[in-house]
Amino acid sequence: MSTSRQSRRRLRRREGFTLLELLLVMTILVVLAGIGTVAYNKLGVNQKVRAATFEIDNIKKICRMYEMEVGSPPRSLQDLVTLPSGVNKSSWSGPYFEDAKIPVDPWKNQYSFSYNANQDQLIITSNGADGAKGTADDIPVRGQ
Repeated sequence: MSTSRQSRRRLRRREGFTLLELLLVMTILVVLAGIGTVAYNKLGVNQKVRAATFEIDNIKKICRMYEMEVGSPPRSLQDLVTLPSGVNKSSWSGPYFEDAKIPVDPWKNQYSFSYNANQDQLIITSNGADGAKGTADDIPVRGQ
């Protein structure tokens, strides 16, 4: 009879997990979740940068189309949604943006617009995630 008691005790001990085993599994799950969260956030930031770059390219193309139709580049992005003064309505095909709204960057900030007449260059930028002009996260990145 004592042999059967010992075997029952062994079975009871082996039926469940120890607290240490449960804590180890929970720790591993928390570490994996943390790694996944960091990777997901980084992916989201990269997607926003790509979206802003794509939108800037589209705005530049629309500005060039405006210039071909009107004969001069827009003075501001507002010229692309409302008929500018001094522009013949028959040559202006606007508004050039859907719902006559100037698009905003993925961080809900306005794009910066300027035109360098000496170099015939449109300069359209996003201030990036921090919203501050002239910082490392500006799009396009400084020096490109």
